[in-house]
Amino acid sequence: MDNFTGLFIEDEEANAQVYTRFLEAQGLSVVCLRQLPSKLEEYYEIILENNIDFLIIDYHLEKQVPYKGIDVLREVRKHDSTIYAVLLTNYQLNDFSDQFGDYDYELNKADMVARHKDVVDKIKRACKLRKENIIRDNIATQLVLEEKSIDILKEIKNKLDTMQ
Repeated sequence: MDNFTGLFIEDEEANAQVYTRFLEAQGLSVVCLRQLPSKLEEYYEIILENNIDFLIIDYHLEKQVPYKGIDVLREVRKHDSTIYAVLLTNYQLNDFSDQFGDYDYELNKADMVARHKDVVDKIKRACKLRKENIIRDNIATQLVLEEKSIDILKEIKNKLDTMQ
């Protein structure tokens, strides 16, 4: 069974606790931050330190920090274009639809509970696909390195053969 870990970025602890319990009941692990970082650059470090597979980001974070959830997403995208992200809001974000990538999903907070199965299924599907792509890319890289090693060994053999 796949175990995926998400980072829940929310400025209200009560909301974070409720959504975390809800997502964990659906088989997902969730890391919540009691205090949001003052600098956007810190998020990617947190993602790496906690081996995060997906993000759930509240759009409005002004109770703790001066930036918005979309700013967090933009910062993370500078480092990783494949991590799945759900941007939660109580407002319509049509103006931002062009900023969402293939791995981003916008959801009204009120719909989170009503559409929980769909949301969790999308998260799991995206995380599984991401891991498969990472494995495939690592295998391809390893094959290229092995082919280069074989070519070097062939060159050495040819030089040795010509010396005899």
